[in-house]
Amino acid sequence: MARKKRPNIQGHNPDYSTNFTSPREGTSTFAAGASERASPAQTPVANEVDAALQVPEQSSQPETPEVEETTPTPVEPSTLDPAPKSKPVATEKPARKSKIEEKRETRLDAAVKVEQGAKLDALEGQGLAARDVIILAGRRATARFELKAKFVEKPEADRLPMREGYHTTKRLPASILDDLREKHDPLRLQSDSAMVRGQFEPLFWTCLDEVIEELRQKKG
Repeated sequence: MARKKRPNIQGHNPDYSTNFTSPREGTSTFAAGASERASPAQTPVANEVDAALQVPEQSSQPETPEVEETTPTPVEPSTLDPAPKSKPVATEKPARKSKIEEKRETRLDAAVKVEQGAKLDALEGQGLAARDVIILAGRRATARFELKAKFVEKPEADRLPMREGYHTTKRLPASILDDLREKHDPLRLQSDSAMVRGQFEPLFWTCLDEVIEELRQKKG
């Protein structure tokens, strides 16, 4: 089949003329009518539904309160005093408890010499009882007496009867007493008093002489 040829139009024909210089305007009757048909008018009910469904947009991030920035005041190094180091407390070692020395109640006896008896009689003439003077001298001798680990024999002297002498007791180291008896009384025939009389009686005589002299000077 032969193809129909396009007629060759020459010259100006107003039926085939057109204006291609201006673009299609959106306000043409065809565009206006199409837009009206494309978007139908919403009813009042639809407007209310749309208004109800509109949710105000919220920021995805919570608002944080603005914090006022403060610039720290620089501190001079000289004002920073180092904390004083605590000195280690010296712990005192507890002193070792010395072994408690066992003591034994011991009787102390001392007789009055004959010459001392005469002096006591003179004091009695001045109103001082001889017995009181003996007791005063005996207490002084007892306070001074310290037992030594050396045995002393009973000294020789002219003594008055023992009933006129001085008698008392004192706690003395048991170890020294046992040592004296072990060396000088192995058969345990004598008492502790006999073992210490040689040390105590001369001390009593010395104290008795002191007391007699002091009282004589006061009365003189």
